[in-house]
Amino acid sequence: MDKAIYIPSAILGAFLILIYTYRCHRAKREFNQAVMVNAILQSSGIICGVLLILGTFNDEAKKLLNEIDLYILIAGFAVTAASVKGIYKDIFLSTVIKPQESKASLKRQEEVKANS
Repeated sequence: MDKAIYIPSAILGAFLILIYTYRCHRAKREFNQAVMVNAILQSSGIICGVLLILGTFNDEAKKLLNEIDLYILIAGFAVTAASVKGIYKDIFLSTVIKPQESKASLKRQEEVKANS
């Protein structure tokens, strides 16, 4: 990982860990090392994501995008997952076709209502 990505990731990660430590102290909760590790990894993802976005507009940012194939892969999966989820929600869930009830069932419901 290039220092242009490593150093901002480390700074952001340290900042997030300080916030988490403070919030654990205030909430009287035990510090979880897994959250600490996750904060560092997510910080790296944020920095790389910002560089990926900036790289489409700025040649200097694009030059910093060496050796981040992993983040390009993750971004590809994220876009794919969001698109599939959107299609499923918008096309399939919003147009659920309910099975039609049989005429006998509808007639029975009417009889029950009439007798009530």
